Amino acid sequence: MNSIKLNSGLVREGVSIQEMFKLLQLYSELRDYTEVRKIVFRENYLGKISDSRIEDILRAFKKRFLSNFGLPSAEVVGEIIKSDLSDAGKKQILLPYYLYSDDLLRLAYLELVVASFKLERSLTLDHTDVLDFLREIGKRHNNVRKWSKYLKGKWATRFLTFLRTFGLLEKFPDNRLKKIHVKPGTFAFFTLWLTSNGRPFQNVLSHDIWGMYLLDRSEVMELAHTASRKGWWLIEISGDIISFQPNYSLEEWLKYGME
Repeated sequence: MNSIKLNSGLVREGVSIQEMFKLLQLYSELRDYTEVRKIVFRENYLGKISDSRIEDILRAFKKRFLSNFGLPSAEVVGEIIKSDLSDAGKKQILLPYYLYSDDLLRLAYLELVVASFKLERSLTLDHTDVLDFLREIGKRHNNVRKWSKYLKGKWATRFLTFLRTFGLLEKFPDNRLKKIHVKPGTFAFFTLWLTSNGRPFQNVLSHDIWGMYLLDRSEVMELAHTASRKGWWLIEISGDIISFQPNYSLEEWLKYGME
C-alpha cells in the first residue's frame, strides 16, 4: 500500500456484500480462483443477468481478498463466513478488506469518518460532503480532478452506501455517522490470526486495524477482556506487562470455540 492509486473502481464494483459472502464460501471450498470463476459463469452462481456485472464483482473479489494486505487469507475468511458467527460479525470482518484494497475509499474513510470521531467534528455526512472531499483530493490528484460530474456523483453515492452497509451511517434519509458495535468474534478472529503469525499480543493491541473500527485503546482492552471471559484466551496484566495465552488456535476456534 505504499503507492497511492486513486481510481473510481468502487463505482463499477459496488459494495456487493452478499456476493462477497458467496464467493468467499466457494473459494474456501475450491481454493482456486480459476475454478471459482468457471463455476460462477457456468452455474450463474451469483444470479446475475449481465456478464459484465459478474466480471465487475469477480474483479472486486480478487482485489479485496486475493491480494496481500497482511490480513487473513480468503480461505480463512471463507471458513468464518460458513461458521455460526452472527451475520453482523461476518460483515464486520470484511470491512478492512474493502478499505485496504481501495486507496480512495480508505482515504475518504479516514478523512470523513475516522477523523470526524477523533476530532469530534460534526458527526453527519451527506452527498455534498463527499463531493467536497473529492474536489479537495482533485487539487492534488489530477486523475480525480478530471472525473466528470456524473462520475463524482456516482462515487459519492457508492461511498455512502458502503458506510450504510457496514453500519457506519444511519439509514437514509438520516445522515448521522455512528460507531459500530464491534463483536467479540470479530476481535478474536483478527487477534488469533495475528498472534498465530508471530505478532506479540501487546503489538496486536495497537494494530492499525482497530482504528478502522473506530476503537480506542480502552475499547480494545475491553474486547480483549470480553474474549477472555468467554474462554477464548487468558490474559494477565502486571503493570505494563500483559501476558496472553490462547486456548485455541484460529482453526480450533473456528470449529469449537465460537458461541
